[in-house]
Amino acid sequence: MTSSSPPDWSGAHYETFAAELAPAAGRLVERAAPADGERVLDLATGTGNTALAAARRGAEVTGVDSAGRLLEVARARAAAEDLEIDFVAGDLHEPPVADGSFDLVLSSFGVTFSPDPPRALAATARALRPGGRALLTAWVPEGPIDAILAVFAQAVAEATGRPLPERFPWYDPEALAKVAAVGGAEVLAHDEWLRITAPSPREYLELGERDHPLSAARREPLERAGTYSATCERAVAILREANEDPDGFVVHSHYRVLELRGLPAPASV
Repeated sequence: MTSSSPPDWSGAHYETFAAELAPAAGRLVERAAPADGERVLDLATGTGNTALAAARRGAEVTGVDSAGRLLEVARARAAAEDLEIDFVAGDLHEPPVADGSFDLVLSSFGVTFSPDPPRALAATARALRPGGRALLTAWVPEGPIDAILAVFAQAVAEATGRPLPERFPWYDPEALAKVAAVGGAEVLAHDEWLRITAPSPREYLELGERDHPLSAARREPLERAGTYSATCERAVAILREANEDPDGFVVHSHYRVLELRGLPAPASV
């Protein structure tokens, strides 16, 4: 595995972090306010945070994800709440759904991992009926969590000799509006903050290194280069500096809910 290898979302224990993101999924659904009976597509549903929140409001929900094990977790969660949600395996760029069949498309920190934003947004538009809308959440690149991700990314770039990957600014409504598949759409941004907690800064980092799929993708090149431990220590120092709770660990991460209206249905994707 190299630093350019995509993360295996079925690996590790991503559900640990999915639970941390549940409040953001709840806020996304609150913003979207699906009506009873509306058809909702949750792209990159993961463990189903957004799909469950929409189904609790009476929406008819389909969740799509490429990670089979996470879909199993999502199905179990839905069954535990007696919610009828159709969870299906599929690529967010080519979701296995009929064109124009949804009133609302949602994605909570899901489509933002797409390496091809125009294609992901075109697939979103294709799934919507005329007049439908899409909302997604995206991290704003600031604060301690983003800072430690940058530390690891720089370390991997130095270890592998590869340049830092370019990050599409999903959080920027102007950037979204300029993407070809969104031409003419109205993009509204709503600022939110997610409270992140752990027993201590070090325990937060160690949990991530153990359970998050992204960590597995970066650990091998750093261990091979002999820089993994030092990089972890730099990350812990950043978390300590930003910690809001001297008796534990609390930070707030800035994200945005991006609301896209007037998405034109593409002729082809």
